[in-house]
Amino acid sequence: MDREEFIKILYATETPDRIAKWLREQYFPEIMKRYNLESSRKRFGLYRNEQIPSNERNLTDVRARMGVLIEFELARLSNEILPELGIEDVFWSYVVANRFPDLEIRENNGNRLLRLEIKCLQCVAEEKSAHFDTLIKDINPNTDFVIVCLWDWDNRGNDNCQWDLAPKLFKIYVFHAYSLAQLRDAYWLNKPPANLGTGYQGFDVRYAVTCADSVFSKEQGNYGKLKRIWKKGFKYRPVETPALLDTEAEYIKFQKEIIREGFEILAKKQLSELRHEEISYIVYGEQNIGYAAGDVGYVMETMRKPKAEKIALQNKLSILVSMTEKYKCTIYKMQSDGIDELAKNEKPKNVVDIISQS
Repeated sequence: MDREEFIKILYATETPDRIAKWLREQYFPEIMKRYNLESSRKRFGLYRNEQIPSNERNLTDVRARMGVLIEFELARLSNEILPELGIEDVFWSYVVANRFPDLEIRENNGNRLLRLEIKCLQCVAEEKSAHFDTLIKDINPNTDFVIVCLWDWDNRGNDNCQWDLAPKLFKIYVFHAYSLAQLRDAYWLNKPPANLGTGYQGFDVRYAVTCADSVFSKEQGNYGKLKRIWKKGFKYRPVETPALLDTEAEYIKFQKEIIREGFEILAKKQLSELRHEEISYIVYGEQNIGYAAGDVGYVMETMRKPKAEKIALQNKLSILVSMTEKYKCTIYKMQSDGIDELAKNEKPKNVVDIISQS
Protein backbone atom coordinates (compact mmCIF):
# COMPACT_ATOMS: atom_id res chain seq x y z
CA MET A 1 0.00 0.00 0.00
CA ASP A 2 1.18 3.50 -0.82
CA ARG A 3 1.90 5.48 2.34
CA GLU A 4 0.83 8.88 1.02
CA GLU A 5 -2.40 7.51 -0.41
CA PHE A 6 -3.12 5.72 2.85
CA ILE A 7 -2.68 8.95 4.82
CA LYS A 8 -5.19 10.71 2.54
CA ILE A 9 -7.69 7.94 3.26
CA LEU A 10 -7.11 8.01 7.02
CA TYR A 11 -7.62 11.77 7.11
CA ALA A 12 -10.68 11.52 4.80
CA THR A 13 -9.32 14.13 2.41
CA GLU A 14 -10.44 12.11 -0.62
CA THR A 15 -14.07 11.98 -1.81
CA PRO A 16 -16.29 9.38 -0.07
CA ASP A 17 -16.63 7.22 -3.19
CA ARG A 18 -12.85 7.10 -3.66
CA ILE A 19 -12.34 6.26 0.01
CA ALA A 20 -14.90 3.43 -0.22
CA LYS A 21 -13.28 1.98 -3.35
CA TRP A 22 -9.80 2.16 -1.83
CA LEU A 23 -10.91 0.45 1.37
CA ARG A 24 -12.78 -2.16 -0.67
CA GLU A 25 -10.13 -2.90 -3.28
CA GLN A 26 -6.86 -2.35 -1.44
CA TYR A 27 -7.10 -2.09 2.34
CA PHE A 28 -9.57 -4.72 3.45
CA PRO A 29 -8.31 -7.43 1.06
CA GLU A 30 -4.96 -7.07 2.86
CA ILE A 31 -6.65 -7.15 6.27
CA MET A 32 -8.67 -10.23 5.27
CA LYS A 33 -5.52 -11.99 4.04
CA ARG A 34 -3.80 -11.35 7.38
CA TYR A 35 -6.87 -12.35 9.40
CA ASN A 36 -7.13 -15.67 7.55
CA LEU A 37 -3.56 -16.65 8.40
CA GLU A 38 -3.14 -19.41 10.96
CA SER A 39 -1.45 -16.99 13.38
CA SER A 40 -4.66 -14.98 13.62
CA ARG A 41 -7.35 -17.65 13.23
CA LYS A 42 -5.90 -19.91 15.93
CA ARG A 43 -6.95 -17.32 18.53
CA PHE A 44 -10.61 -18.13 17.77
CA GLY A 45 -10.36 -21.85 17.08
CA LEU A 46 -12.28 -24.78 18.51
CA TYR A 47 -9.96 -27.55 19.69
CA ARG A 48 -10.26 -31.21 20.74
CA ASN A 49 -13.95 -31.63 19.98
CA GLU A 50 -15.03 -28.38 21.65
CA GLN A 51 -18.61 -27.59 20.66
CA ILE A 52 -20.64 -24.44 20.22
CA PRO A 53 -24.37 -24.43 21.11
CA SER A 54 -26.79 -25.69 18.47
CA ASN A 55 -29.99 -24.15 19.88
CA GLU A 56 -30.94 -20.87 18.21
CA ARG A 57 -30.85 -18.64 21.29
CA ASN A 58 -27.32 -19.55 22.36
CA LEU A 59 -26.14 -19.76 18.77
CA THR A 60 -27.18 -16.13 18.38
CA ASP A 61 -25.02 -15.28 21.40
CA VAL A 62 -22.04 -17.03 19.77
CA ARG A 63 -22.54 -15.03 16.58
CA ALA A 64 -22.73 -11.79 18.55
CA ARG A 65 -19.55 -12.73 20.41
CA MET A 66 -17.77 -13.55 17.15
CA GLY A 67 -18.83 -10.18 15.77
CA VAL A 68 -17.10 -8.40 18.64
CA LEU A 69 -13.97 -10.55 18.34
CA ILE A 70 -13.70 -9.98 14.59
CA GLU A 71 -14.09 -6.24 15.18
CA PHE A 72 -11.25 -6.30 17.72
CA GLU A 73 -9.03 -8.36 15.40
CA LEU A 74 -9.57 -5.96 12.49
CA ALA A 75 -8.42 -3.10 14.70
CA ARG A 76 -5.42 -5.10 15.99
CA LEU A 77 -4.28 -5.98 12.48
CA SER A 78 -4.83 -2.41 11.35
CA ASN A 79 -2.65 -1.10 14.16
CA GLU A 80 0.09 -3.50 13.00
CA ILE A 81 0.00 -2.08 9.47
CA LEU A 82 0.42 1.57 10.49
CA PRO A 83 4.03 1.34 11.77
CA GLU A 84 4.93 -0.87 8.81
CA LEU A 85 4.14 2.16 6.64
CA GLY A 86 5.98 4.53 8.95
CA ILE A 87 2.79 6.06 10.39
CA GLU A 88 3.46 6.59 14.10
CA ASP A 89 1.08 9.38 15.17
CA VAL A 90 -2.22 7.68 14.20
CA PHE A 91 -3.97 4.63 15.71
CA TRP A 92 -7.23 2.67 15.54
CA SER A 93 -9.31 3.08 18.69
CA TYR A 94 -12.40 1.35 20.09
CA VAL A 95 -15.61 3.26 20.83
CA VAL A 96 -16.61 1.98 24.27
CA ALA A 97 -19.93 3.83 24.60
CA ASN A 98 -21.83 1.18 22.57
CA ARG A 99 -22.95 3.68 19.96
CA PHE A 100 -22.18 4.40 16.32
CA PRO A 101 -19.45 3.84 15.18
CA ASP A 102 -17.46 0.87 16.50
CA LEU A 103 -13.96 1.99 15.55
CA GLU A 104 -12.37 5.41 15.11
CA ILE A 105 -8.99 6.31 13.70
CA ARG A 106 -7.39 8.98 15.88
CA GLU A 107 -4.30 11.07 16.08
CA ASN A 108 -2.31 10.86 19.29
CA ASN A 109 -3.89 14.14 20.43
CA GLY A 110 -7.35 12.46 20.20
CA ASN A 111 -8.49 14.12 16.98
CA ARG A 112 -10.91 11.83 15.10
CA LEU A 113 -10.24 10.88 11.48
CA LEU A 114 -11.96 8.02 9.63
CA ARG A 115 -14.79 6.21 11.50
CA LEU A 116 -15.99 2.65 10.86
CA GLU A 117 -19.11 0.76 11.90
CA ILE A 118 -18.43 -3.01 11.79
CA LYS A 119 -21.18 -5.55 11.08
CA CYS A 120 -20.47 -9.30 11.05
CA LEU A 121 -22.70 -11.90 9.38
CA GLN A 122 -22.26 -15.66 9.52
CA CYS A 123 -22.59 -17.12 6.02
CA VAL A 124 -24.91 -19.98 6.98
CA ALA A 125 -27.17 -18.04 9.36
CA GLU A 126 -30.77 -18.52 8.28
CA GLU A 127 -31.64 -14.95 9.29
CA LYS A 128 -28.75 -12.56 8.74
CA SER A 129 -30.31 -9.99 11.04
CA ALA A 130 -27.72 -7.28 11.67
CA HIS A 131 -29.17 -3.75 11.77
CA PHE A 132 -27.87 -0.39 10.59
CA ASP A 133 -30.32 1.95 12.31
CA THR A 134 -28.16 4.99 13.12
CA LEU A 135 -30.10 8.13 12.22
CA ILE A 136 -28.68 10.14 9.35
CA LYS A 137 -28.23 13.18 11.61
CA ASP A 138 -25.62 11.20 13.58
CA ILE A 139 -23.55 10.24 10.53
CA ASN A 140 -20.67 12.33 9.23
CA PRO A 141 -20.87 12.23 5.41
CA ASN A 142 -17.13 12.80 5.06
CA THR A 143 -15.65 10.28 7.49
CA ASP A 144 -18.13 7.48 8.24
CA PHE A 145 -18.27 4.03 6.61
CA VAL A 146 -20.06 0.74 7.26
CA ILE A 147 -17.95 -2.42 6.97
CA VAL A 148 -19.73 -5.78 6.67
CA CYS A 149 -17.68 -8.92 7.32
CA LEU A 150 -18.98 -12.25 6.02
CA TRP A 151 -17.53 -15.14 8.04
CA ASP A 152 -18.06 -18.79 8.86
CA TRP A 153 -16.43 -21.75 10.58
CA ASP A 154 -13.90 -23.50 8.38
CA ASN A 155 -11.54 -26.42 8.97
CA ARG A 156 -8.95 -25.70 6.27
CA GLY A 157 -5.45 -24.29 6.73
CA ASN A 158 -4.62 -25.88 10.09
CA ASP A 159 -1.50 -27.89 9.18
CA ASN A 160 0.58 -26.62 12.09
CA CYS A 161 -2.02 -25.59 14.68
CA GLN A 162 -4.45 -28.44 15.18
CA TRP A 163 -7.81 -26.77 15.52
CA ASP A 164 -11.04 -28.54 14.59
CA LEU A 165 -12.73 -25.38 13.33
CA ALA A 166 -11.74 -21.71 13.18
CA PRO A 167 -13.65 -18.72 11.81
CA LYS A 168 -12.62 -17.55 8.35
CA LEU A 169 -13.46 -14.28 6.61
CA PHE A 170 -14.97 -14.88 3.17
CA LYS A 171 -15.72 -11.34 2.07
CA ILE A 172 -15.63 -7.76 3.38
CA TYR A 173 -18.04 -5.15 1.98
CA VAL A 174 -17.55 -1.39 2.28
CA PHE A 175 -20.38 1.16 2.21
CA HIS A 176 -20.39 4.95 2.56
CA ALA A 177 -22.51 5.23 5.72
CA TYR A 178 -24.35 8.43 4.78
CA SER A 179 -25.32 7.08 1.34
CA LEU A 180 -26.41 3.75 2.82
CA ALA A 181 -28.61 5.65 5.28
CA GLN A 182 -30.09 7.68 2.40
CA LEU A 183 -31.03 4.49 0.56
CA ARG A 184 -32.41 2.96 3.76
CA ASP A 185 -34.57 5.97 4.60
CA ALA A 186 -35.87 6.48 1.05
CA TYR A 187 -36.97 2.83 0.97
CA TRP A 188 -38.40 2.70 4.49
CA LEU A 189 -40.29 6.00 4.34
CA ASN A 190 -41.91 5.05 1.05
CA LYS A 191 -43.01 1.59 2.20
CA PRO A 192 -45.07 2.25 5.36
CA PRO A 193 -47.28 -0.48 6.86
CA ALA A 194 -50.78 -0.80 5.46
CA ASN A 195 -52.39 -0.10 8.84
CA LEU A 196 -50.91 3.34 9.51
CA GLY A 197 -54.31 4.83 10.21
CA THR A 198 -54.07 8.63 10.40
CA GLY A 199 -50.43 8.59 11.49
CA TYR A 200 -47.10 8.80 9.71
CA GLN A 201 -43.87 6.87 9.59
CA GLY A 202 -40.77 8.94 10.32
CA PHE A 203 -38.15 9.94 12.91
CA ASP A 204 -37.81 11.80 16.16
CA VAL A 205 -34.48 13.00 17.56
CA ARG A 206 -33.58 9.54 18.91
CA TYR A 207 -34.89 6.81 16.62
CA ALA A 208 -37.26 5.77 13.84
CA VAL A 209 -40.97 5.94 14.67
CA THR A 210 -43.73 3.92 13.04
CA CYS A 211 -47.49 3.89 13.41
CA ALA A 212 -50.14 1.20 13.63
CA ASP A 213 -53.83 2.08 13.72
CA SER A 214 -52.93 5.73 14.48
CA VAL A 215 -50.79 4.76 17.51
CA PHE A 216 -47.11 5.80 17.34
CA SER A 217 -44.28 3.62 18.66
CA LYS A 218 -40.53 3.11 18.34
CA GLU A 219 -39.79 1.01 15.25
CA GLN A 220 -38.24 -2.28 16.41
CA GLY A 221 -38.71 -4.65 13.52
CA ASN A 222 -37.71 -3.80 9.98
CA TYR A 223 -35.93 -0.44 10.10
CA GLY A 224 -32.29 -0.84 9.18
CA LYS A 225 -32.27 -4.63 8.66
CA LEU A 226 -29.10 -4.99 6.67
CA LYS A 227 -30.57 -7.33 4.07
CA ARG A 228 -33.65 -5.14 3.50
CA ILE A 229 -32.21 -1.64 3.26
CA TRP A 230 -32.77 -1.19 -0.47
CA LYS A 231 -34.30 -2.92 -3.48
CA LYS A 232 -32.94 -2.66 -6.99
CA GLY A 233 -35.24 -0.64 -9.22
CA PHE A 234 -37.15 1.03 -6.35
CA LYS A 235 -38.75 4.12 -7.91
CA TYR A 236 -38.27 6.56 -5.01
CA ARG A 237 -34.57 7.41 -5.07
CA PRO A 238 -32.37 9.79 -3.10
CA VAL A 239 -30.42 12.44 -5.00
CA GLU A 240 -27.75 10.60 -6.97
CA THR A 241 -24.12 11.31 -6.15
CA PRO A 242 -20.97 9.31 -6.99
CA ALA A 243 -20.93 8.02 -3.40
CA LEU A 244 -24.58 6.97 -3.50
CA LEU A 245 -24.22 5.16 -6.85
CA ASP A 246 -21.11 3.36 -5.58
CA THR A 247 -22.95 2.36 -2.38
CA GLU A 248 -26.01 1.15 -4.29
CA ALA A 249 -23.90 -1.03 -6.60
CA GLU A 250 -22.00 -2.53 -3.66
CA TYR A 251 -25.25 -3.15 -1.76
CA ILE A 252 -26.96 -4.97 -4.64
CA LYS A 253 -23.90 -7.19 -5.03
CA PHE A 254 -23.87 -7.77 -1.26
CA GLN A 255 -27.52 -8.90 -1.23
CA LYS A 256 -26.85 -11.59 -3.84
CA GLU A 257 -23.48 -12.81 -2.64
CA ILE A 258 -24.23 -13.31 1.05
CA ILE A 259 -27.03 -15.77 0.30
CA ARG A 260 -25.02 -17.65 -2.30
CA GLU A 261 -21.95 -17.95 -0.07
CA GLY A 262 -23.98 -19.55 2.70
CA PHE A 263 -25.60 -22.00 0.28
CA GLU A 264 -22.21 -23.01 -1.11
CA ILE A 265 -20.79 -23.68 2.35
CA LEU A 266 -23.83 -25.69 3.48
CA ALA A 267 -24.08 -27.69 0.25
CA LYS A 268 -20.41 -28.65 0.05
CA LYS A 269 -20.18 -29.49 3.76
CA GLN A 270 -23.22 -31.78 3.65
CA LEU A 271 -22.22 -33.38 0.36
CA SER A 272 -18.84 -34.28 1.85
CA GLU A 273 -20.64 -35.90 4.80
CA LEU A 274 -23.07 -37.83 2.58
CA ARG A 275 -20.77 -38.98 -0.23
CA HIS A 276 -17.00 -39.39 -0.31
CA GLU A 277 -16.81 -38.38 -3.95
CA GLU A 278 -15.62 -35.34 -5.87
CA ILE A 279 -18.02 -32.38 -5.77
CA SER A 280 -19.12 -31.12 -9.18
CA TYR A 281 -21.62 -28.63 -10.58
CA ILE A 282 -25.27 -29.39 -11.27
CA VAL A 283 -26.06 -28.24 -14.81
CA TYR A 284 -29.55 -27.27 -15.97
CA GLY A 285 -30.39 -25.19 -19.01
CA GLU A 286 -26.65 -24.84 -19.69
CA GLN A 287 -26.16 -23.09 -16.33
CA ASN A 288 -24.45 -24.22 -13.13
CA ILE A 289 -27.24 -24.10 -10.57
CA GLY A 290 -25.83 -26.11 -7.66
CA TYR A 291 -23.47 -28.85 -6.51
CA ALA A 292 -23.48 -32.63 -6.54
CA ALA A 293 -21.42 -35.52 -5.20
CA GLY A 294 -22.28 -38.92 -6.59
CA ASP A 295 -26.06 -39.26 -6.72
CA VAL A 296 -26.85 -36.38 -4.29
CA GLY A 297 -27.31 -32.79 -5.35
CA TYR A 298 -28.09 -29.36 -3.83
CA VAL A 299 -29.64 -26.40 -5.62
CA MET A 300 -30.68 -23.01 -4.34
CA GLU A 301 -34.09 -22.58 -5.87
CA THR A 302 -37.71 -23.14 -4.88
CA MET A 303 -39.30 -25.49 -7.40
CA ARG A 304 -42.15 -27.88 -8.04
CA LYS A 305 -41.81 -31.63 -8.49
CA PRO A 306 -41.70 -31.66 -12.32
CA LYS A 307 -38.68 -29.36 -12.44
CA ALA A 308 -36.98 -31.20 -9.57
CA GLU A 309 -37.46 -34.46 -11.50
CA LYS A 310 -35.97 -32.96 -14.69
CA ILE A 311 -32.91 -31.70 -12.80
CA ALA A 312 -32.44 -35.04 -11.05
CA LEU A 313 -32.75 -37.07 -14.26
CA GLN A 314 -30.48 -34.76 -16.27
CA ASN A 315 -27.76 -34.97 -13.59
CA LYS A 316 -28.31 -38.64 -12.64
CA LEU A 317 -29.29 -37.84 -9.06
CA SER A 318 -31.31 -40.02 -6.72
CA ILE A 319 -31.53 -37.27 -4.06
CA LEU A 320 -32.04 -33.55 -4.72
CA VAL A 321 -32.12 -30.90 -1.99
CA SER A 322 -33.73 -27.58 -2.84
CA MET A 323 -32.93 -24.59 -0.57
CA THR A 324 -34.69 -21.26 -0.16
CA GLU A 325 -32.87 -17.97 0.54
CA LYS A 326 -33.27 -18.71 4.27
CA TYR A 327 -31.89 -22.22 3.65
CA LYS A 328 -35.17 -24.03 4.36
CA CYS A 329 -34.80 -27.36 2.60
CA THR A 330 -37.10 -29.54 0.51
CA ILE A 331 -35.68 -33.04 -0.05
CA TYR A 332 -36.67 -34.97 -3.18
CA LYS A 333 -35.97 -38.65 -3.86
CA MET A 334 -36.19 -40.40 -7.21
CA GLN A 335 -38.33 -43.55 -7.22
CA SER A 336 -39.07 -46.03 -10.00
CA ASP A 337 -42.35 -44.23 -10.78
CA GLY A 338 -41.09 -40.64 -10.42
CA ILE A 339 -39.86 -38.22 -7.78
CA ASP A 340 -41.14 -38.10 -4.19
CA GLU A 341 -40.91 -35.35 -1.59
CA LEU A 342 -39.20 -36.75 1.52
CA ALA A 343 -39.37 -33.59 3.61
CA LYS A 344 -40.25 -29.91 3.29
CA ASN A 345 -39.16 -26.72 5.13
CA GLU A 346 -36.49 -28.61 7.06
CA LYS A 347 -33.61 -26.85 8.78
CA PRO A 348 -30.23 -27.61 7.20
CA LYS A 349 -29.00 -29.35 10.38
CA ASN A 350 -31.62 -32.10 9.88
CA VAL A 351 -31.00 -32.80 6.19
CA VAL A 352 -28.05 -35.22 6.43
CA ASP A 353 -29.89 -37.46 8.93
CA ILE A 354 -33.07 -37.50 6.80
CA ILE A 355 -31.15 -38.48 3.67
CA SER A 356 -29.04 -41.06 5.50
CA GLN A 357 -32.17 -42.74 6.89
CA SER A 358 -34.12 -42.68 3.63
